[in-house]
Amino acid sequence: MFALFDRRVAARVAGVFVVALVSALMVGTEIGIAFLAVAGAATIACAFVVVRGDRELGMDGLVAPALATAGVGFAAAFAFAGEAMRGWEAVLGSRTEEEIGQVIARYRDLGMAEESMTVMGSLMGDVGRALLAIWPALVALTLWLGAWLALRLLGRWGRVGSDLGRRLVPRPFERFRPPEPLVWPLIAGLAGLWSSAGVVQRAAGNVVLSLGLVYAMTGLALTWWWFGRRGLGTFARVALIGPVAVFLIPFVAAAWLAVWLADVWLGFRERDEQTS
Repeated sequence: MFALFDRRVAARVAGVFVVALVSALMVGTEIGIAFLAVAGAATIACAFVVVRGDRELGMDGLVAPALATAGVGFAAAFAFAGEAMRGWEAVLGSRTEEEIGQVIARYRDLGMAEESMTVMGSLMGDVGRALLAIWPALVALTLWLGAWLALRLLGRWGRVGSDLGRRLVPRPFERFRPPEPLVWPLIAGLAGLWSSAGVVQRAAGNVVLSLGLVYAMTGLALTWWWFGRRGLGTFARVALIGPVAVFLIPFVAAAWLAVWLADVWLGFRERDEQTS
């Protein structure tokens, strides 16, 4: 982002150097080239949004270009470099199994009951296989947040034009609102979970996970906004929301999704602005 939009020559040179260094480290393997292509495409898509100048540059403004580009990029990588992707996943899976075995061995040395270790080993294996299946969604979310962080750093330390500088001013998290059309890929992903084809199920699961987290964040933003309207400060809101989110995350995530769905039709924040 500094290489593309900063007005200072030194900042642009430093940005180009960092990009070249990362690229040089990744082009040594076929899987590295695939990851670099996906990350580069997502960055270009987000930069195109910046250039057009018709969208807010907060987290929500970059959701669609970052996740959509990453999704298309991973689909293309699996289609054209499927053997490399499967080989990388096999290596990652074997390393995960080795680490799980080392953890079980440590607990055995500590004298844990064999029945408990069997249950724990089965649970850790299930978690490891699940993480291996959903890594594209986790990487896509990382690319989205990485693009947003790059713009935040550019807004804080960069030197840009007045129009871009105005759009880089941070907004409160309570105004977070992703584009509503993204709900249709989420619905398609939920439908795909019922498919009997394993490839379709995996793709659908990654779509549901990535967009589900995005819309759960919308529910969190609405909750944050509602507590703020009741006079609670940042510390009080963290104290109320944090423990519940940590210990009851599946239920809280489902509740935040329901809150976002209600906000699509009821527009809580807009109704409040109209009455105030």
